[in-house]
Amino acid sequence: MEVGRVLRVLRRRVDGAAESSVGQAPPVPIRTILRRFWPYAAPQRRWLPVLLLLVAVPPLVEGGQLLLFKAMIDDVMVPRHLEAFLPLAVAFLGLTAVGGVASYLDTVLSARISQAFLLSMRTSFFRHLQHLSLNFFERRQMGDVLARLSGDVAAIETFLLSGVADATSAILTLGVFTALLLVLDWQLALLSFVVIPLFWFVTRSFSGRLKAASRETRRRSGTLTAAAEESLANVMLVQAYNRQDHEVQRFHREGQHRYRALMRTSRLGGLFSALIELVENIGAVLVIGVGAWALARGQLTLGGLLVFITMLSRMYGPIRELISIVNAVYAASAAAERVLE
Repeated sequence: MEVGRVLRVLRRRVDGAAESSVGQAPPVPIRTILRRFWPYAAPQRRWLPVLLLLVAVPPLVEGGQLLLFKAMIDDVMVPRHLEAFLPLAVAFLGLTAVGGVASYLDTVLSARISQAFLLSMRTSFFRHLQHLSLNFFERRQMGDVLARLSGDVAAIETFLLSGVADATSAILTLGVFTALLLVLDWQLALLSFVVIPLFWFVTRSFSGRLKAASRETRRRSGTLTAAAEESLANVMLVQAYNRQDHEVQRFHREGQHRYRALMRTSRLGGLFSALIELVENIGAVLVIGVGAWALARGQLTLGGLLVFITMLSRMYGPIRELISIVNAVYAASAAAERVLE
């Protein structure tokens, strides 16, 4: 009896009845996603304070290096006092060593936490699949199920762990360089903050469309994987009924749908990045113009201006990174919705 059911399913797939696209998973609030998946990170939580501490080291090291660079320009190069170069160079290399050690430990610990979470999450998901009824597997496209087990679960890890670590790093970097800019020249710093509302406006304008595009791309990826898995798993029946061309056309059609979804995401992402870069350059041009005027009047040193511009780029960088993390969260939330379904 079960054999007959399996044969009916296979025949139905070969005849093309299973060609419909994978349905869109129902939307789920972010708080629900956190509540459902955060327990899987419980065994790794004890490492999170250590990871956050390591994440805080690089921006502090880079800020110290830039201040040393300013001293090299103002105290060594401009007045040509070469005797001050050696202690500054030793301090610079010392900070570099500290930053390198922290970066190495951060990379290793991050990999350990993320991979342990993925192993736990995938095992739990696979255990759940093992107890589902045969009717479920008749209704579902197996390739889409496998896509959720692999790629979508990985996106959840980005949402819960890697994304949190990256956001923390960006916030710390933003705080460090904002404070340093205010110390170097508070008037120029306030001028550079003028473009921050523009960052918010651009992000607000694109966030909804980027989320919708990410959700559609996830869905189309699952459909394409399902089409390939079904055809290859039943290749003997496909050949027996001479359906090779039909299966190729089906796979190509699903590939076109995924291509269009990816292109829409790419166009939105490309335009979004270009606008963010434009906002950054507007802020930089304003600071350079006013800074050059202050330099000409003797109100700012050459080293101060160069380091201020460098720190400004490091302050805008975390803003861009936080915006990218928000967009990644949208993509990860779409993946989480598919797993929860």
